[in-house]
Amino acid sequence: MTKKRKLKKEAIILIGIVGFFVIYFIAFSQGVKMEAIPEPTPNKTNSEEESQVPLMTQIKKNKKIYLSDEGNKSIEGVKIEEGYWEEIKYFLNEFSEVRSVDSYSALYTGYSEDGVRFSTDLNFFRVYTVNKEEYYKVPVSMKQEFEKIVKESMYTSFDSVKQYKTWENVTIEYGDKTKKVSKWKYDDLAYKMVSKRMVGKVQPEKSKERSDYNFTIKIKGKNYETTVETMGKDYAKVTSQGADTYYEVHTGLFDYIKADIFKIEEDTKENK
Repeated sequence: MTKKRKLKKEAIILIGIVGFFVIYFIAFSQGVKMEAIPEPTPNKTNSEEESQVPLMTQIKKNKKIYLSDEGNKSIEGVKIEEGYWEEIKYFLNEFSEVRSVDSYSALYTGYSEDGVRFSTDLNFFRVYTVNKEEYYKVPVSMKQEFEKIVKESMYTSFDSVKQYKTWENVTIEYGDKTKKVSKWKYDDLAYKMVSKRMVGKVQPEKSKERSDYNFTIKIKGKNYETTVETMGKDYAKVTSQGADTYYEVHTGLFDYIKADIFKIEEDTKENK
């Protein structure tokens, strides 16, 4: 009996030792496997991806652009028509990047709807954010035309025209009659100046020829002068800085001038 108990005890100890090594081997194998599994690579965030894209590329993708003339504080944060922005981008495509510039003083500044800012002294074009900046050389042969299109885009923009707080004197002409607009009516007139889109010259000029009533608004502001000519009910021409831009507009401007400024009664002959 004593011998049998001794054998049982030895068998239990042997089974325990074997079990211990089996469990240890399984646990060790699992640990090695866990170490061998690589950690997933984190995906780049949108901001990280955007930081890899040149700022010039980012700004050219935007459709809403605002410009300011640093030499005339009356022209500040003007929304640029999409047609003009396409013309400006043509010039941007021709600029070549440089590492840095020795001296720089911006003449015109701007920003896009996503917060990328830019400026130019007409020798260089700077694009920048809080954490990054890029400089591009403006070709000498393009400098004059580049400035011309930048100024036209600001001064003939409908957004610029209707900044009534910068107006100093406004008159409206119809035939041989001239009406001076009272300062307290500036906001009423400005609110009626709503454009739909920039258009070519042909259709507005035809509309003007067909119209019995065409009005010319002459605005003198702080350091600028602008003329807005209605061409029938649906079109208007903005002239400033020696440039003309044609727009399709809402009829409210024409109707307001006709009825409220010149007190012309309704008739049925207009634009027949």
